[in-house]
Amino acid sequence: MKLQFTGMMLLAVVMAMITIGSNAAAQSNLLANPGFEALGGSYDGWFTFGAGVQLSTPDTDNIIRTDSTASKIYGEFTGCPTPMFDVGGFGQAFTPVPGMIYQFNGYSYVSSDDQIPGTDPCSSNRLLAKIVFFNAAEGGAELSSNEMIIGDGNSILDTWNEFSVEAPCPSGALRVEALFLFLQPGCDTGSVFIDDVSFYEFTPPTPAANLLANPSFDTGITGWTKFGNVYADSRAFALRTRPASAKLYGPFANPGDASGIYQSFAVTEGTELELSLYAMTTCVESPISGSNDNFGTMKLIYFYEFQHKVTVVDSVETVIVDNTSPLGTWTYHSESLTAPAGCDSVAVYILFIQPTDMGGAFWIDDVSLCEVTTTGADEQIPTASTLYQNVPNPFNPTTRIDFNLAVPGQVEIKVYNVTGSHVATIFSGYKEAGLHTVVWNGKSADGNIVASGVYYYSLVSGDEKITRKMVLLR
Repeated sequence: MKLQFTGMMLLAVVMAMITIGSNAAAQSNLLANPGFEALGGSYDGWFTFGAGVQLSTPDTDNIIRTDSTASKIYGEFTGCPTPMFDVGGFGQAFTPVPGMIYQFNGYSYVSSDDQIPGTDPCSSNRLLAKIVFFNAAEGGAELSSNEMIIGDGNSILDTWNEFSVEAPCPSGALRVEALFLFLQPGCDTGSVFIDDVSFYEFTPPTPAANLLANPSFDTGITGWTKFGNVYADSRAFALRTRPASAKLYGPFANPGDASGIYQSFAVTEGTELELSLYAMTTCVESPISGSNDNFGTMKLIYFYEFQHKVTVVDSVETVIVDNTSPLGTWTYHSESLTAPAGCDSVAVYILFIQPTDMGGAFWIDDVSLCEVTTTGADEQIPTASTLYQNVPNPFNPTTRIDFNLAVPGQVEIKVYNVTGSHVATIFSGYKEAGLHTVVWNGKSADGNIVASGVYYYSLVSGDEKITRKMVLLR
């Protein structure tokens, strides 16, 4: 991504945070036959549709992560050589509990012997892992969903890549489906293998008091001041939590213009505030991907006003969506800043920035502005673990990662590529509460030097999973 300067904004390639809130180790896997081993190798317990749902065994493809069987799925190619969109897949259904979080995990594999062509996920064959909530035990309308591309032309080949996608259950949901969907917009070849799948249900953490009005856009955009193109969206694919999210896109007529929303409040010097939200761009409509250089940011600004003149004292800004963002997946972003001396107000901005008129859109939901609890000027009580931005960033060949644990426990620090595939595990073991440091040497789990690009590093501890973005420049 290019560095962009717009007024007082300094926008570099910075962190993105994804909170999945996993407590998988303490939960029971809801899935039947998660390794496709039942009856000597089968889809027993799964419903399937389409002719491309097959099995991999030692006698066929012999691409298996554990035991003796894995799933294999590929396109049906109906109507070729004239492209006709088609979909096949398999899944399992359950009765969900509104308010609970559901998490879908597993491993996918794309072979160099049958890889998926194309690098544009939205116009090429691709496999999705998807969680969908419905308002009826059978049939019914889709209420909300979340998905992740786990196999496409950008996948790391010839290795098992870990994936995880999560979604909160909305009120009124009577059925949840954990699905694998192979989307085939053309007659491309390619297949994806899947193994060791899990589906967990767990209780979300109790949220802190939110200072924002209408933070989840339940009443449209009321409570926010908007400019440009910002609208409430109640379509199922555009929701993290019902009944609505906010869609932002550019004016587009004049490159350099922006769309956005904001709220402002009085603030006391020394108060630390944390701004967080979920953001998503999707192949379903106006994706920001490929060469599209439009992007979204969130910004926390401390200022004072005197005689109708506003003076900014301090600010912090984070890119929440750009052309490296995973498509179709709600990602979590968070940033905090302490109110400096001389300010009396704070403003929260969410912006669609358009350096060019290339189009694109993104959605936001569940925005939060919370006060960070402190006991004194120098002593902070962490209410959750913190994962800090790596230093240096961009880096070559090594980088330092600091993290602060709220409570002692088992910890994993992992690295993923932009498709969500696992690259390396930096640390796995027990750590006491407090500040810790690890170093990544820019190598994959098998010891190979990884290529230049954007990577995500995650902290998993207890029921928390926090992820930030870093850039490796060879």
